[in-house]
Amino acid sequence: MKKFLSKNIHWLLIIFVVINLIIGFTNFTYSKKDIIAIFFGMVGLIGVTYLAFHIEVQKRREKEEK
Repeated sequence: MKKFLSKNIHWLLIIFVVINLIIGFTNFTYSKKDIIAIFFGMVGLIGVTYLAFHIEVQKRREKEEK
């Protein structure tokens, strides 16, 4: 289990952020605080997605070099 988590933690982070955004949209009201929270949730999703793809690219480059 520890090996699985160490290899795939970035994908789990994306799943958690997506679930958080889905919950945010289901409880969405039109107050300024909610709009700001959704905006920062999307920024977080973009950031975590970038990191996940960057990690995968690095892993593939390391495999090709070996």
